Amino acid sequence: MNYNTSLRYAGLDRPREAGLSVMETAERLRRLAYFERRLMLLLATRIVTIPERDVKVLLARLQYEHAQHVDGWRGRVLELRTNKSKLEGAPEPALAVLFDEAEHLPGAYTFLFAVTQVLEPALRAAYDAYLADANGLADYASVRLVRQASADAAEHARLLAQALNELARDDGDVAHAAEWETVLRAHLAATGGVNGTLPRGESPSRQASTQPYVIPHTLVRDTAIPHVWDYQAPPLEDVDRHLDYMMGLRLSEINVAEGLAIVLYETPDMPWSFYLDISRHLWDEMRHSLFGEAGIEATYGNHTAIPMRDYEGVFAMEAPPLEQYAVLGLEVEGKNMKYPPGKRQEWEFARDMAHHPLMANFQDFDWADEVVHVNIARRQLDGWFDGGLKTISDFSARGKEHRTEVKRRQSPTAIAHPQPRTGTQG
Repeated sequence: MNYNTSLRYAGLDRPREAGLSVMETAERLRRLAYFERRLMLLLATRIVTIPERDVKVLLARLQYEHAQHVDGWRGRVLELRTNKSKLEGAPEPALAVLFDEAEHLPGAYTFLFAVTQVLEPALRAAYDAYLADANGLADYASVRLVRQASADAAEHARLLAQALNELARDDGDVAHAAEWETVLRAHLAATGGVNGTLPRGESPSRQASTQPYVIPHTLVRDTAIPHVWDYQAPPLEDVDRHLDYMMGLRLSEINVAEGLAIVLYETPDMPWSFYLDISRHLWDEMRHSLFGEAGIEATYGNHTAIPMRDYEGVFAMEAPPLEQYAVLGLEVEGKNMKYPPGKRQEWEFARDMAHHPLMANFQDFDWADEVVHVNIARRQLDGWFDGGLKTISDFSARGKEHRTEVKRRQSPTAIAHPQPRTGTQG
């Protein structure tokens, strides 16, 4: 029988070349895990501080996808005769300093430029080098993960380049970005690149990171979508206005995503599962905000037709991470599991009263996500809080009182019903 040589070895690359050893593989993947973990946290910080909504949304997606890569690298390293302790901490000090410095990147343009032109390309180069060096047969499990991550990275590059191109900048921003590019490239060279295999330059001293980075706890918004403090809640029977209210609630979940970015970054020394869970929860809440945006645009032909509300964001900026997460997971999302009203009623309203197929589908998935979030919160808070869930109820109730106090600082606003409906409802 004649064999097509392109199909031999299941189509895997370089089966007859030695490639990377188990020790070399584990070390490269360990470095990838650290680099992407720090990149995930770096992106999360700017979800809070960059004003442009579309950029916030993009960063939320990217931090989640980097977290998924990290989880893959960590799992694979543990299959390679490597102790779990090797996954905690920086593989070398220079790699940590690179991200310590990057956390202090100033302004939206300089930050996005550094991520787009320095950090993400370095990661893509590490993927390419890995695929060039590994034996695809011996190390199939790693190579498959790298190929998947490389496909994500190509899409990241396209989206980040588009975001950078559309971001407002002046000559000062461009000059500042060039200065920071030089600094970060020097730190990257000092660590031999992401893989640690490139020629190493001299280690630069710290400049911006002599003190740890602190996220400014201030709501930062662009003016694309109008804002109000809070909404008046119309009765279910006022179907059109209640639908507006529902879509506005979803739109406003960006506040929750920004709060979770603070929880993610400002809660140190937790097990990896915590950061993986919060990263996913953060992206889910940003997706839910997009549910509202897409629903409004489909209904009215204009994604700015309904304002978002801000009071939840103010609470997220004021509350310590443990308080805001306990309130979100137990007092808000936990209570949404009750029926009626809860998430099931929201779905039934969109389906049976508003007859809005798109919002019904969004609410269906929103409900499914919230079930996951409640289970995540109960699991994480049980280990995070002294005494576990048995003793956290009073603490979370006091946090809910704080949230209510913030809500009452201004009067709610009746949403002006947009007219006419010009878009499709899906």
